[in-house]
Amino acid sequence: MSTIDNIIFSSTNAAEFAHAMPAPVVKNDTAAPASPSIKLDSLGVSATVTVGNTTTAVPQSTLAAMEQARMSWETTELAASNKRLYSILRDAYSYYLVMKQDHNKGARQDRANELDKFIKARGYTFMPSTHDMTRVVKCVFGVDRRRVSAYSIALREALRQQISAVDLVTFIEENGGMEQIRMGGSKPLSVTKRAAKAADEVLGTELGLLKFDSKLFAADADWADKQVVIVATYLPTGEFQANAVIRHDSAVNSALAAFYSLQQAKVREAAKADREAEEAASKALKAAEQALAKQAKADQQKKGEAETSATNKQGALSTKAEAMFETAQA
Repeated sequence: MSTIDNIIFSSTNAAEFAHAMPAPVVKNDTAAPASPSIKLDSLGVSATVTVGNTTTAVPQSTLAAMEQARMSWETTELAASNKRLYSILRDAYSYYLVMKQDHNKGARQDRANELDKFIKARGYTFMPSTHDMTRVVKCVFGVDRRRVSAYSIALREALRQQISAVDLVTFIEENGGMEQIRMGGSKPLSVTKRAAKAADEVLGTELGLLKFDSKLFAADADWADKQVVIVATYLPTGEFQANAVIRHDSAVNSALAAFYSLQQAKVREAAKADREAEEAASKALKAAEQALAKQAKADQQKKGEAETSATNKQGALSTKAEAMFETAQA
């Protein structure tokens, strides 16, 4: 049989040969999917398939886990704990303010007496010079001297800055916490720092132009675009009479620092006025509600009395009518 003859089969043999041969492989230009899906059960073939390009998850490191735990603690447990601590400190601070500053002398005396009794009951001792704020803090937070000292210093700093009880928590948070305040974080800003805070506001404001008689005052080119302090007298006419011009960095800084302090004082006064107005409005509302409740109670009482009187009157009339009927029958 020739070579050509060897590759000629009957239709039956060709079918059997095609079934026995493996399926053709088709190569495409496009890349195969990253994670191919092959259903071997439909082919009736048992096989183990290994797919390349798989990614193995890298376990989180111990340090990363601890970092995550710390972040969670800071944002949940520590934050909640600090808020609770600041709330207790606010109550202690408020106790002191009532004891020392309340308009009611009786209220002040009651707090002072309560403090003395508590100190005796706990057996605490203090030096005669011990600040009353320290006494209050020790009664609340116990005998840990370091903690009592830190909290007392921070609260006395708030007292020095005339911080109200309702603003104490904000004061603590804005100044970095109790320890930061104890270390001096809330002490008054230096002249230089206050001047820097006020500089942008002052230098960005234009009140007008002043030009002095060159015979009385002569500046030179070195003064260009530099700040100076003008000492002036305010006249009844609404004008300012300039008395002197001071070109000195310290004088300028002092003036700017003074401006900053005055502005902050105005802010505190405005906040205080708002709080007092809010408190007055709250008291007025509470008084009005009490008056309405009292009036409603009085009206209800009168209504009840009127109903009772009407009932009694009706009963009397019924009794009289019955008596008259019985007399008529007799």
